[in-house]
Amino acid sequence: MASAKSTGRNSPVMQQFFRAKEQYPDALLFFRMGDFYEFFYDDAVEASKLLELTLTSRSKDAEVPIPMAGVPHHAATGYIARLLELGRKVAICEQMADPATVKGIVPREVVRVISPGLVLDPEVLDARAHNYLASLAFAGARVGVATLEISTGELRACVLDDSASALTELARLDPRELLVAEGELAAVLKRVLPRCVQSRPPHDAHALERVLGDGAQRAREHFEPVVLQAAAQALAYAEQSQPNQPLGPIRLESYNPSDQLSLDEAAVRNLELVRTLNGDRRGSLLSLLDETCTSMGARALRRRVLAPLTDVAAIRRRHDAVEAFVTDRDARAKVRGALGAIPDLERIANRVSASVASPRELGGLRNALRGARTLKEQLAHSAGELVDSVLHELAPRDTCEDVLAELQRVLVDEPPIAAKEGGIVREGCDPRIDELRQLSSSSKDVVLALEEREKKRTGISSLKIRYTRVFGYYIEITRSNLGNVPSEYKRKQTIANGERYVTDELEELERKIESADVQLRNLELERFEALRRWIAVHVPRLGVLATQLAELDVHQSFAELADRYDYTRPTIDEGVCLTFHDLRHPVVERLAASGSFVPNDVTLDVDGARLMVITGPNMAGKSTTMRQVALAVIIAQAGGFVPARSARIGVVDRVFTRVGASDNLADGQSTFMVEMREAAAILRGATRRSLVILDEVGRGTSTYDGLAIAWAIAEHLHDVISCRGMFATHYHELCELAALRPGVRNFNVAAREYGDSVVFLHKLVAGGSSRSYGVAVAKLAGLPELALARARAVLNELEAGRGPAGTSGRAEGQGQLTLFASAPAAPSQVEATLRELDIDQLTPVQALVALSQLKALLP
Repeated sequence: MASAKSTGRNSPVMQQFFRAKEQYPDALLFFRMGDFYEFFYDDAVEASKLLELTLTSRSKDAEVPIPMAGVPHHAATGYIARLLELGRKVAICEQMADPATVKGIVPREVVRVISPGLVLDPEVLDARAHNYLASLAFAGARVGVATLEISTGELRACVLDDSASALTELARLDPRELLVAEGELAAVLKRVLPRCVQSRPPHDAHALERVLGDGAQRAREHFEPVVLQAAAQALAYAEQSQPNQPLGPIRLESYNPSDQLSLDEAAVRNLELVRTLNGDRRGSLLSLLDETCTSMGARALRRRVLAPLTDVAAIRRRHDAVEAFVTDRDARAKVRGALGAIPDLERIANRVSASVASPRELGGLRNALRGARTLKEQLAHSAGELVDSVLHELAPRDTCEDVLAELQRVLVDEPPIAAKEGGIVREGCDPRIDELRQLSSSSKDVVLALEEREKKRTGISSLKIRYTRVFGYYIEITRSNLGNVPSEYKRKQTIANGERYVTDELEELERKIESADVQLRNLELERFEALRRWIAVHVPRLGVLATQLAELDVHQSFAELADRYDYTRPTIDEGVCLTFHDLRHPVVERLAASGSFVPNDVTLDVDGARLMVITGPNMAGKSTTMRQVALAVIIAQAGGFVPARSARIGVVDRVFTRVGASDNLADGQSTFMVEMREAAAILRGATRRSLVILDEVGRGTSTYDGLAIAWAIAEHLHDVISCRGMFATHYHELCELAALRPGVRNFNVAAREYGDSVVFLHKLVAGGSSRSYGVAVAKLAGLPELALARARAVLNELEAGRGPAGTSGRAEGQGQLTLFASAPAAPSQVEATLRELDIDQLTPVQALVALSQLKALLP
């Protein structure tokens, strides 16, 4: 297969290709040729596989056929989206002039490079989630983290004390692309961020000055060098993606991760905050909380869920806003209606600053500003003292009325998608445009009049004057009427059913019309670009307004949720107590049958009962109960009401979880190793104000090893960290901790036995449980009756302090302790299994199978 290699014998077009490819060797080059984007050489081979395109070849002027594939230019967006999802970069090489107006080779240049973290196209972006480009810089142990959202112009940065903290922050941000040098956490980052593409950071010391302008000096005075390096890398990389267009207005903002509730990768994953364990958004906490009406609000809600506050006053202000909307349903309904008509102001404004916004997007901006004005008016007329003070405070201060006025003055009511189509400027806005538009319109009327006159003069009733971009205006005569064609008609083209002609008069008229049309399109384009440049100056104001609308949307979304599903305002304080009455799981409750969810009371107090040891059967609801506590804390500190009858929350600084069993075979880590690494991270990172959720720690190794580890971890949480914690376990021995430690309390999730069956009550009650009902759960899962009978027989022997029938307590010389002490002779396996076999449950065929299997057990 031929590889891309420039030679002196290449055609001029292929020389253009090679120049563009040399600039961006790591990107697939979309090379515009007419109505198609073409791929050549290795790009063609790769694109044909990734996009399922037909691979052809271009052999003209080439000694060896050149691999070639292509996509229609009008469908390019969909193909680009697929490549980005696969983690590839795309370079767009456009024709820089109209081929019809150029003699010789059409000039071509790369106008944009699109990578997974640098996307502007609304069709490619997820409207309800941020699309971050993250950048890491290192200075000893300290790590600078910068995140750029190019579609909104947001650049935020922080400094962290170590790599572990950086990993936690990146897991929360969930970037689509990460700038990091090879070897610097690269392997670990691939595990923590499987969807994230890693790229090499550029080194450009002057990127801050070019992009931030006067703000660069202020940044150097207020930010640590490691943070500035991370930000400069992100800006330089973004600049490279727009070689002929400066980045829009960007302001570097700092934030402190310690000001937010810390959620590491395990917590985000195990609590299914933004995606389920299967990777779906549907069924996650975010999907159930989201009652927002705008894309901006949805993104702000996502940020809140992943970065709840820890400042009590700030959390209470958010709750005040939610309560105001819960109280005033009429105001909330009006606000939801107004927000529903507002497009993505944040991203449209940034596309304006990047000079890529279309006329239709400016129309969307106009609609957004109209909606903002309506919102401000509605909130100004809200009723009630509490509602008045809060909702008036939420109303946007500056709705950019001057920008709205200019958009209404210039733009037509329904602007076109593309500027080159014309029809952008409103009548009466520009006298010269009105004059050209009238001339163009009247000239076309002249064409119709000419057609009618020629029909009468020639007697050919079927005569038509038509127009195409290739041939211009022409007179079409059918074959049966060719004998009546006047001598002054000049033949232009023969077609299947007749001939095409032109006349001197028609050619002169065409020149006039084309001149007017070209002047009109050019003048409208100039007027549109001038409008876009004028609006770009006001983009910072539009950004502030977009932020205010997004926050307003989140407040009303939480209120809608609270009103619809009976959530309550939590009491937030600086204390160290968590108290919930009739707490529910927000996701499980919604997915369960109406009224079937069983709420529970939970109290955790650092100065009192701070560690709950929860026992009980599988499927009874231990995990659900623990998770709903963590989710309630996250929702409350994000600014929402919680699914409970009442709640008091002493602010939590970190939420840690150790839930479920998984391995990491790529890194050579077993299930138990992953479990222990997560447990180690908890014990190192938890503080007195943390909330720790542990589910079945120690089950990945031998019984005694696991019990010893679980015991030691529980003691460490109680004695050393003194945090609030919930520890679900099948090691009933851990219940003894309650007698040894003052802050440990035993609870179990109630169940009732009915014969061989068990009914789960899902109710948390005081006291430990001595049984796990595993055999009953196995029966519910459909385990064959013979296997269930054998399991019951073995369980009876174990509970009696003996080993299973046919075994001894310990093999001679065996180092590992067993659960079974040496015991007198026990019944055989066949006898014990027969005793437990439920004959009434067997079909005749199952009975024959069981008999055959029992016979095989005989010595």
